[in-house]
Amino acid sequence: MIDKTVAKAAKNVVESGEGVARNIWLAGLGLYSRTLEEAQQINDKTNTAFDELVERGKEVEVQAKECIGKNAEKATDEVEAGMNDLFYRLSGVDREKLDRMDDKIDKLTSAVEKLAEVE
Repeated sequence: MIDKTVAKAAKNVVESGEGVARNIWLAGLGLYSRTLEEAQQINDKTNTAFDELVERGKEVEVQAKECIGKNAEKATDEVEAGMNDLFYRLSGVDREKLDRMDDKIDKLTSAVEKLAEVE
């Protein structure tokens, strides 16, 4: 009788162990499945957030280019004005006056060349 009881107890332990092992296996599969779903959700959210950031970046890029363009024009004008001022202080000749004189010289040169061709 003791042999039957021991055998029955052993059988219960084995069946119980199999049930626990199966439950552990199933819990592991469930964890894997949940983790995979959550990773996919995070990936989808990340892609969506990235796409939104790209769109915002495009909007900001346009504004930044406009701002940089305005500042570059202003800086160029300021540098040119500074150079003209420095040129005037060093030479005593106004840059605009020099440009007008240069235009007149070009006209005179072409007039002289035309006269030379006639002769």
